Amino acid sequence: MSEERKDGAKPSTHETNGAGSSEPRAPLTLAEVLEILVKDELLTSVQARDIEGRAMTLRSRVVKDRVGSVRSQAAVRYNASPAEIVSAAALPHPTKPRKRVDEDCVAESLAKAASLPYLKIDPLRLDSNLITKTLSRPFVKRHVAIPLEREGEGLRIAITDPFDSMLLETLASSVQAPLTYVVSSKKDILNIIDRIYGLKSSISKAESELGEHKNSGTLVQLVELHSNAELANSDEHVIAAVDHLLTYAFEQRASDIHLEPRGSDGAVRFRIDGILHDIEVVPLAVHAAIVSRIKVLARMNIAERRRPQDGRIKTQRGEKEVELRVSSIATAFGEKVVIRVFDPTILMADLNDLGFNTRERESYEKWITSPSGLVLVTGPTGSGKTTTLYSTLRYLAGPELNITTIEDPIEMVDSRFCQIQVQQRIDLGFATALRSILRQDPDIIMVGEIRDPETAQMAVQASLTGHLVFSTVHTRDAAGAITRLVDLNVERFLLSSVLRGVLAQRLLRQICPHCGADGHLTPDQVNTLGLKVPVEQRERLKVRWGEGCVDCRHTGLLGRTGVFEMLDIGPRVRGLIKSGQDANEIARAARIEGMETLRESALRKLADGVTTFGEVARLTTDLE
Repeated sequence: MSEERKDGAKPSTHETNGAGSSEPRAPLTLAEVLEILVKDELLTSVQARDIEGRAMTLRSRVVKDRVGSVRSQAAVRYNASPAEIVSAAALPHPTKPRKRVDEDCVAESLAKAASLPYLKIDPLRLDSNLITKTLSRPFVKRHVAIPLEREGEGLRIAITDPFDSMLLETLASSVQAPLTYVVSSKKDILNIIDRIYGLKSSISKAESELGEHKNSGTLVQLVELHSNAELANSDEHVIAAVDHLLTYAFEQRASDIHLEPRGSDGAVRFRIDGILHDIEVVPLAVHAAIVSRIKVLARMNIAERRRPQDGRIKTQRGEKEVELRVSSIATAFGEKVVIRVFDPTILMADLNDLGFNTRERESYEKWITSPSGLVLVTGPTGSGKTTTLYSTLRYLAGPELNITTIEDPIEMVDSRFCQIQVQQRIDLGFATALRSILRQDPDIIMVGEIRDPETAQMAVQASLTGHLVFSTVHTRDAAGAITRLVDLNVERFLLSSVLRGVLAQRLLRQICPHCGADGHLTPDQVNTLGLKVPVEQRERLKVRWGEGCVDCRHTGLLGRTGVFEMLDIGPRVRGLIKSGQDANEIARAARIEGMETLRESALRKLADGVTTFGEVARLTTDLE
């Protein structure tokens, strides 16, 4: 590849210093970017020439992906960057398996060439007020640059092309403050611009002009979220703000959205991998308007602000539908709304993806393929019980089986099951529904929760009459579930004959697969976990941890996995149940027969390099 630019001028020594350039120059051309990538060994010369030869086709691919059409006015105006064109080629990364040379890789290489830091922007850590008050939306959109944070009296700004000295001069004259630069991908910067300026604009306009709410009249309606381009031109500012929030929650893999009124404003928080993050602060009046909009979408009574309400929203993300469960309750400062996000790819996960090891998977499969009996899943709220049960039903579903569920509420609508919603106001509880279901020729029944004596006894009776019944109870461990059913007046001899197994579970965050590194436990960590290890071996226990990278927002953790305690009802345990032994005796017998406790299962995950010491220590503390 030629070292000369297309205009015939060679890059000077000043130009190769990126942001330190003293000689004005235009943005990098595709040829120059390819040359940097070849020098950095991200691409071969053959791959670079191939990209140059296909540049027009790749550009069209980028425009279609970003704009939606290659023939529209927006497509004509869209300026595809060299990094986007390289990313569109989807070439494999030379050193990182399962990764491609994408915009982040190109940005990292350009930063290295310019002797500047590369930054994968974490949108959860940005100051939206700083961004919107420093530069206007048209300016940042045109120049693809975003203010990140204050550095003393100066400002840190993310850019995509560190060699574009004309852009640097424009920024310096616009901001009038000492500037430092980092290099980020165009995709990340544009997403931040759309979210922050779009949401801030919608919230600001909604303070003075609240949009009207429209009602379609169906029980659960499919809500179509607007695109960023549509939102930018929308006059319905509250509707736009809600769409921005939901879209952003999906992008960040949030499992829950919290809208909390406070003394003078409202807080928006997302729960991601079990941890709550502050996202946005909105004026109290706008918080109330957003809550009303969500209640309309969820088919809730917007005039009722004192009593708790529940509702549902069905929307679409890409080609898949996403279910949202909405709950509202009155607080001292107004209504609080929590939205639970049910992503079908997570809720309907494959059994192999839940975290079972080989032995656990074989035991669980033995339980769930029994022709009849009772299988219980136990754990606190948020421990993944619903995911386990839905994944189990999905695994068992087939045209030859009648699978019926009784839920309160229905977490995820699935056409493969016959799902019944508990409605206490018309006296349709778990026990009443279960009694009616038994007349509907079921093969498999899932009872959302056993919480009263009548439901417990009906579930046992259903198991006795040839049905396979799944349900949940709230206990700390597997053996405690047996005691709980006995407390609900289930006869011990009946329970011992129908119970197939009890699965207690928790969720632990996993080590990020992109930045996992080997390490050792310290003696203090060994003591914290209560491991019985000889003194001379205490510094040799190998574990893994996450160093932190752009994919996990430098937390070292990405996603969650299950840890399980599996109580198999063998002859020894069955005899103890029948004879009236307590949970401790049953757990002790199960241990003799090979059951691992939750703590031991978590330690095995630590030893296998799946999770970290911190996560196991947190679980151990919770079980004490």
